[in-house]
Amino acid sequence: EIIVDAVELMDRAALRSIENDPVMPEFIKDFDEDVTALLIETRALSDEKLNIQIEQIEDLLKEFEVKRKIYFTKDVEEYTLYWKIRKGLFPAVGAVRVTGTTVIIEDVAYPIECLAEATLELQGLFKKYGYSEALIFGHALEGNFHFVFTQDFSDKKEVKRYDDLMNEVVNSVAVKYQGSLKAEHGTGRNMAAFIEVEWGNDAYVMMKKIKNLFDPKGLLNPGVIINDDKEAHLKNLKTLPATNEIVDKCIECGFCEPTCPSNELTLTPRQRIVINREISRLESIGEHKEAKEYKDLYQYDGIETCATCSLCSSACPVKIDTGSLTKHLRAEQLTPASKSVANFVANNFSATLKGVRFGLHSANFIHKVLGTPSMETFTKTMRNLSGNRLPKWSITMPKGTNIDLNFEQQVKDKKVVYFAS
Repeated sequence: EIIVDAVELMDRAALRSIENDPVMPEFIKDFDEDVTALLIETRALSDEKLNIQIEQIEDLLKEFEVKRKIYFTKDVEEYTLYWKIRKGLFPAVGAVRVTGTTVIIEDVAYPIECLAEATLELQGLFKKYGYSEALIFGHALEGNFHFVFTQDFSDKKEVKRYDDLMNEVVNSVAVKYQGSLKAEHGTGRNMAAFIEVEWGNDAYVMMKKIKNLFDPKGLLNPGVIINDDKEAHLKNLKTLPATNEIVDKCIECGFCEPTCPSNELTLTPRQRIVINREISRLESIGEHKEAKEYKDLYQYDGIETCATCSLCSSACPVKIDTGSLTKHLRAEQLTPASKSVANFVANNFSATLKGVRFGLHSANFIHKVLGTPSMETFTKTMRNLSGNRLPKWSITMPKGTNIDLNFEQQVKDKKVVYFAS
């Protein structure tokens, strides 16, 4: 028995989408157009057993013509890079798509015995309908593929092209090869219109009866799995309108979200981009009142609470920096007066520091005289009268202090080691 834990397939279009990334191996660029790459993983509890498994896999693959010598690695850094190639394929499409187009991703499954033939046919359909950027990748060991392409939903001819492609794909997968229109993800609106084609009328009627038993009013995910509208995949289409070239390549994959400091406070980088796109969409159709409402709400949640730390770009497969977008939006709000104030502070920082220190000393003195309740009432009133220009006072506000910057650092024998959290 040959032990194989994973076989990931990537066609040439998939490899092309990431070949210019600086961390990717240079040899990817040299592949021919008909190349398909396989990332094979095998695991064992001992090095001896692992070597045996690798030899078995290599022997099995000898009958196939290869463009590059079959190569296995045990180096963690190296095989992590190869997995990064695979995992970065979907978001990488965003970097090469035309601004304003939407990224479509679907996952289908074929019987293993016809996997190669079906894959070539799927590639042929993309060529037939002019989707030159379409790429295929996925879990070949299970016969489960993802295919990704970009689509313009603002043009009727483009929507018709999309409809023709989807109908042929459905017939190829579900009818000709008796595969599944969904492999590991939910059905979704895009495939809901084709469930009856895949399962047949009898099974579809039974599904509807079961659905109606549990959801007679159709309140749960309406139209997402069971949908009698045969054109459901052409309606309620989500667009990705242009909003700012800094973030226009984003496909809203969400890889950036865990890195963001404001993740659980207000908005994530992905959400900031989504809202900016919605504002741009509303403005483009003349809904300026609603767009302004979004802008007003976005001021604090989107602009003021963004740390502009650019951590989001470190997680983004295409290096989109939402922090740069925030800096751009902040710059747009600057008035000549605010720029003058900023320049004055920058050019007179010592005097500014003394002024702030004096203000903190004064606030602390007044607090001692008035007491906490009266101080809170007084400062709240002054803040309201100033139109929120004066800062809000809090009992936790620091006191002014004098720091001697002319000190000598003492060197001690003891060393401190910091561990990253």
